[in-house]
Order: sequence, then structure tokens, then C-alpha cells
Amino acid sequence: MSGIILLVLNNSQYSIFGAPFLNVSPTCGPSKSGFNMNVSTDGFTPNAQIDWKLITSNNKTPTYGYFSANSTGGFNDSVFVGDLKDGHYKMYFGTDANADGKLDITSPIAYANISMPCSKQ
Repeated sequence: MSGIILLVLNNSQYSIFGAPFLNVSPTCGPSKSGFNMNVSTDGFTPNAQIDWKLITSNNKTPTYGYFSANSTGGFNDSVFVGDLKDGHYKMYFGTDANADGKLDITSPIAYANISMPCSKQ
């Protein structure tokens, strides 16, 4: 008996099969006052522009930005996220070689799940 196992990773802290490493912390915060998120990644195109987009559940982009990758295709930086509506978001990362604000189709894309506000425990 043979088969194929498909492993899908999101918000991972390690790289497998050439997928970029991504760590976002924290992944939730206060929506009204905003908060800083620390982002570290590696495995994208070296020295490329890495775009990030925060996407709502109805496919809107309330905020976005970019980082410059180092020689290993990564960065370690922070981004301020604020004044967002409560809800669940996906924060996508990928290269944008021509700086047109769109993630390159050929780029590996990584994402993290983000929530506003943090759920009460």
C-alpha cells in the first residue's frame, strides 16, 4: 500500500520542503489601541522586498507594508498594527520583485493567523 501525505503548515516556526520560516508574536492584541508584532522570517529570495498584507475574512486589506530581506531571504523586525476592527485576519508574506504591491506568483508565501482582540481565557 502506498500513499501521499500532504503536510500544510501555517504560523510555523520551522521550515520544511523549502517553505519560508515564519514566526509572528504575538498573534493577537487590542484592536483599538494597536500593538507591536515581532516578525522574523527566512527562506525568501535573498535581498528581495518582502511584502506583508493583513487580509480580513472578506478579502479586504486594511493594512500592509514591506521589509527588506537580508542575504538569506529573511528579516527580524517589528510592525505596529492598530485601529482594526475586531475579527480574524491572515497576515501574508511574500516577495514583490517589481514593487507593484502584489505578491509575486512564483514567490513562496507564508502566513500567520491574527486575532483582534485576544480571546479571554
